[in-house]
Amino acid sequence: MIYALVADTSHIDQEEVFDAELIEFDGFEDVTFLDPGIDYQREQGAPQVIEFVGNLKNAARLDHLFTAPRSLLLLSRRMVRVLEAVRPFRHRLIPTVIYPERIEHLVRDRSSRRRTGHAVTESALKNEDFVILQLLDETPCLDRNRTLVDGVSFQKSGKSRLGREEASPLRLRPPAGGFPPVFAVPELTFYCFTEEARQACEQAGLKGLWWRPQR
Repeated sequence: MIYALVADTSHIDQEEVFDAELIEFDGFEDVTFLDPGIDYQREQGAPQVIEFVGNLKNAARLDHLFTAPRSLLLLSRRMVRVLEAVRPFRHRLIPTVIYPERIEHLVRDRSSRRRTGHAVTESALKNEDFVILQLLDETPCLDRNRTLVDGVSFQKSGKSRLGREEASPLRLRPPAGGFPPVFAVPELTFYCFTEEARQACEQAGLKGLWWRPQR
């Protein structure tokens, strides 16, 4: 089984509430960190450290956070180590810092939603245990004829990219040596995780993960 990973939001009981909200920067709308061929910091001007305002209690107990306005792949460093232990894979880790909501007025301008010049030095006022995972390789493994979209093969569907659960069924051809624990397929808008990766994360007791089977 192949899975897409999204943040488990069962601990959130209100709409428009998130574990962490991005402190926006120029061009943030186009920065996903999901394309292995783009260095988003060097080529698109993303900051060297991506900053958020969020709930530090949730960050302390979860390993994948629900973010806005983009759903970024914000994972704990512990989760990355678990994935690396399954099998090596080429990736880049983009550092992040999450500030508590009570100092939002100090670090994020209310009107522009950009970062202010206020420096936060107290360690209790920031969480730096999360990173954004960006893969550096693509795995061209989609079976374009056997993958169906609304009953038509992907090859004939006119589609160029597929989101989570758009294919029914999704058919991938394993590469020589098998899949890495997490991999990027050029035609998919999300990263794929293997059954082995899911099991390793569950055995490690990681929290905040919702595995969506891609059948």
